[in-house]
Amino acid sequence: MTDTPKNQTLITGQLLQIRDKLIAKRHLIPASFQAEWDALAEQTEMFDPANQGQLSHVGNQMVTKRSAFKGTVNDLLQLVDAMRNLNRQIKIAAH
Repeated sequence: MTDTPKNQTLITGQLLQIRDKLIAKRHLIPASFQAEWDALAEQTEMFDPANQGQLSHVGNQMVTKRSAFKGTVNDLLQLVDAMRNLNRQIKIAAH
């Protein structure tokens, strides 16, 4: 996949969806996967809205939010794959 802003945005969206799922069920992560989750959470904390700057604009100018992520599309894809793999390992038991 080419390293364009549009592709980075699409993959970042996938990453955030999976990250949100994992955050929602983080209390279900087995101890054997906790170190992996901690590493992934640390690598993706820059995408957390609380860690991003606020947008401001002047007049009718379009505002572009700068990404704190300095990697490539391939780096993002690796993070998405790692999070998907972890997500598959976490099972939610029906009560």
